[in-house]
Amino acid sequence: MLRFKVGIAAAALGIFLTAGTAAASADQTNRLSIAGSVTELEQALEIVDGWTYAPVRELSDRMGWELAYDPESRQITVSDAIGDSIGFRVGSAAVTFNGKPYVLPGAVREKDGNAYFPLRILAEAMHAKVGWRADERLADIEPVPEHVVAGGDSLWSLAQTYGTTAEALQALNGLTGDELQIGQRLKVVVPEFKAAGEIQEAAAPKAEPEVSVDPAELALLAKLVEAEAGDEPYEGKLAVASVVLNRVHSDDYPDTVKGVIYAPSQFSPAGNGQLDKTTPSKESLQAAKAALSGENNVPGAVYFFNPKREPGKLKKVTVVKEIGHHVFAK
Repeated sequence: MLRFKVGIAAAALGIFLTAGTAAASADQTNRLSIAGSVTELEQALEIVDGWTYAPVRELSDRMGWELAYDPESRQITVSDAIGDSIGFRVGSAAVTFNGKPYVLPGAVREKDGNAYFPLRILAEAMHAKVGWRADERLADIEPVPEHVVAGGDSLWSLAQTYGTTAEALQALNGLTGDELQIGQRLKVVVPEFKAAGEIQEAAAPKAEPEVSVDPAELALLAKLVEAEAGDEPYEGKLAVASVVLNRVHSDDYPDTVKGVIYAPSQFSPAGNGQLDKTTPSKESLQAAKAALSGENNVPGAVYFFNPKREPGKLKKVTVVKEIGHHVFAK
């Protein structure tokens, strides 16, 4: 395998990365914020089917990540200073993260001889957070240092601080138990494909015990998901269901699914009678059941809205994620 810093091998890598798929992009921009400083890329970011793709070579160069290319397998590997690495090929959705196989929502793309990878997933794999400056319509990448365990820290408290789950932190750091040692260094940015309980792992999943779900709660939640996100992708449906469960677990809202859904002036389908007439799709039922079983792809989010219909809300909330037509926020 050839190893080199991106800045040294920029020309060579442009020649190597020629295979791929072609598809029209919905939008482009060259501007990006890195650690709070706005910069312009030579190659534009591309927004395709709701995902922002970044040029791998140039982004790695700007972020200080190391890039390696194997001409025999045509595999590209990006790695950071704390031991994370992600490997992939242009034209394929299969990736390896720290030696384990996963599948992306879409294939790695190619444009003008450059590999393009989903920005959020690549940044999270390299232990950086991606935010959104709504007023400037600008993506913001913020490198996150490892967390040094202090007195009083627990996996649960760290999960709350960093917007993930204790189980995800445990898996990310290869921990076999809950005990932490003062001074221990922990990775705290969980890549999106890993946060989902590794359900997108390319290897065959192991059978797990079925989680008991209340049929009445499932039916009601699935109806709301269908009414609010029937035309959204599965991830958007799961996110709507997750918002309801996030509210259930918050002290600021009722502590039952029914109480949250029928709270005054919260979900319009519940208030205008539409919910009673809604028949949930198979996908809405699946998303509702997943959320009731503990899956959560928008940790901490207690709101969702369409920013095109309600642009003023963007300045009043902290965006967790944008999926399809909805922004999920807290």
